[in-house]
Amino acid sequence: MLAPKEEKALYAYAVTRHAAELDPRVIQHPVYGQAAAALLGLQHLQAGNNEACVQALQSVIHGQPPIEANHFMSKYLPHFSFELEIAGGVTAQFPMTNAALTLALVEALQSLQRIPEAIEYVEGLNPTYPALLSLAELYSDQGNWSEVIRLTDSLPVDSELTGLLAILRSQAHFELDQLVAAKECLKPLTASKKYSDNLRFKALALRSNISLEEKAYARAIADLEKILAENSQISGIREAIADVHQAREDAEQLKAQAVAAKAAETLRIREEKGAEAQRLRDEKTAEAQRLRGAKAAEALRLREEKAAAKLALNATPVMQTSIINLSDDLEKEAPVINDKPASDLAVDSANEPGFYPDPEGAAPYRYWDGKAWTSRVRMTK
Repeated sequence: MLAPKEEKALYAYAVTRHAAELDPRVIQHPVYGQAAAALLGLQHLQAGNNEACVQALQSVIHGQPPIEANHFMSKYLPHFSFELEIAGGVTAQFPMTNAALTLALVEALQSLQRIPEAIEYVEGLNPTYPALLSLAELYSDQGNWSEVIRLTDSLPVDSELTGLLAILRSQAHFELDQLVAAKECLKPLTASKKYSDNLRFKALALRSNISLEEKAYARAIADLEKILAENSQISGIREAIADVHQAREDAEQLKAQAVAAKAAETLRIREEKGAEAQRLRDEKTAEAQRLRGAKAAEALRLREEKAAAKLALNATPVMQTSIINLSDDLEKEAPVINDKPASDLAVDSANEPGFYPDPEGAAPYRYWDGKAWTSRVRMTK
């Protein structure tokens, strides 16, 4: 009853959380202001007023002394605690400490997409499972999957917190296309029902996505149907099953198209090879015909030359076949050569013997013996 009115107002708010809005003088009070800001910050976080939550909790965290040493909290609310959802539906109960308020601040910053700032706050905390889970989720939001794997390396899976860390680790392996490792992380959560439905269903849904990536459509559907069998009211499961069926149909259609395309390509290559072989055969046939034509033309030319030579041989007078020895003519007195045309000599048997132009044209000059033409010929007079 003797307490200051600011203390009474703050106590009423802390106990009921339905009291009228705190008097600004309480928030600004040097003794009660820190506790008031802490309680208001948590109330703003629960109501979704993230900007107001950040402002209130930052003033507490950066103030002195730490909230766990605050006189009001230790006197009136020594066992005060609050529930905080850290990640993925996993909640934990926390006492009123600076570390716990930092995690609450990080949740507000994460909702505002101020991820780098939130990471700085968590990295400044002592390593605990809640802090590790919060940091792993922040790295997941950034897509920093290798850092998630580093943070969760060699962690046992023995609680809701570590189970969710296993799911985040599996998601990191999945995003890095390490599908076998991703499935291994989920085995403790899918092998039994000792974990909450929320955690097991998350693990089954993620394993379904892994199977879908492996084109194992039946396994993907089976995991989703396990969720549906346990709780048919969960939204999105039927739609996910329909999506897997559609993905399988699309894959089968693509496979059929690929087979048809391959068959068409094989046929095209076969036809090209056939056309090329036919072209080579045609070229070979044409070359053979050309060679045969050339040989036939050459044979015809040789026959024609031979026939012409034979005709020329047959046209030569018989009297030219004898061998003429001109040496006898040199020993005898050269007869008088008469330049009288052969046509005149042929009818004038009174001409004297001698060489006259050959009436047959076989040689320039032929010998006339006074009565008839002989076989003796000369090339010059």
